[in-house]
Amino acid sequence: MAKKKKPEEHENLERWMVSYSDFVTLLFATFVVLYALSQVDLSEYTKLEDGMKKAFNNPSLISGQVSIFDNQGTTILDNTSADSFVAPLMLEYVSQKYEEQAYKEIKEKIEQMTKNGDLEGVEAKITNEGLVITFKNDFVFFSGSAALTEKATKLLDNIGATISEKFALHYIRVEGHTDNQPINTYLYPSNWELSSARSSSIIRYLSSRFKFMPNIFSAVGYADTRPVADNSTEQGRAKNRRVEILILKNKYKNFEHPSNTAMKQDKKVQQKFQNDRKKAIEEIKKSSPALQKVDEQVKSKTEDEELKNIKNSSKINKETPSSTRPETSEDNSLSIQNKTLYEEASKLKNENEDDNWLNDAKMQKILQKDINKQFEIGRK
Repeated sequence: MAKKKKPEEHENLERWMVSYSDFVTLLFATFVVLYALSQVDLSEYTKLEDGMKKAFNNPSLISGQVSIFDNQGTTILDNTSADSFVAPLMLEYVSQKYEEQAYKEIKEKIEQMTKNGDLEGVEAKITNEGLVITFKNDFVFFSGSAALTEKATKLLDNIGATISEKFALHYIRVEGHTDNQPINTYLYPSNWELSSARSSSIIRYLSSRFKFMPNIFSAVGYADTRPVADNSTEQGRAKNRRVEILILKNKYKNFEHPSNTAMKQDKKVQQKFQNDRKKAIEEIKKSSPALQKVDEQVKSKTEDEELKNIKNSSKINKETPSSTRPETSEDNSLSIQNKTLYEEASKLKNENEDDNWLNDAKMQKILQKDINKQFEIGRK
């Protein structure tokens, strides 16, 4: 007797719909995010962010993958640099690259002002938690007191304006430290009260002077429990008497129990907040030769670096055929920011007698937006 043939398995021709539906969902979410990022109102963005986190953190067909909001890698706004004066709130809130560049620029400005002799007793370093700015207590407070000295107000004006230019939403923790010498006064029964009062004094000054929102600050007093040097010597005790301003990275903001006051405000209130910040910074800069000097130095340094890159690019373009010329990161990132640099570039072209230099530079995107905008030179 012949064996009975097994029925043919039915081929599922609709399996593609599963992948297709996932793709459509992701595509829809992408356009929703892009639309939200085009809006200035941050209160709506926070609602969207919370909803997207819940949606994309739930188990799915690709469970086990890292969430798209876990700060792994870059974000949509990470290609924006930190060269803006009083940054847009949205940019500060979502861009990790902006944060990193702003930390670096603040640190460089503090180091330059120290080199110029305009800052004394101030150090800055970038850590895993964020940017740490350290003040030696001997330059900020009277002995055994939380009252700011006249020198302290000048130091805090220079540092506060530098911070406020870049950050308005980042959480700032001010930490007070003392040496191990005991204190017992009516106001400060111990070093705990003294260290806490000193950190609170700096917060009070910064928040009133620079229009910071009070809810971004935390005052911490460590007394003598976090020494950085040996308390058995006078030099060591002097190092331990300090106040540290820690500008926390956004990924650690949940440790400070954020309330997002600025994010819940409407557009008019946000704009007024930004205008007040800008006005406060400009007023302090007008009265601070140190800030004016460091801004000029930073601007001059930037222009010199860009001019150097232009010269190097000119040399490459002259010696290397365009068909074999490698594309570098400098070619794609360099921009001309003012007329002076443009004129220097033009002189360089004439000196080299290379009529094709400018065209080649445009082809390599060296002159980018600023030349196009200021001199109406179109890209090829």
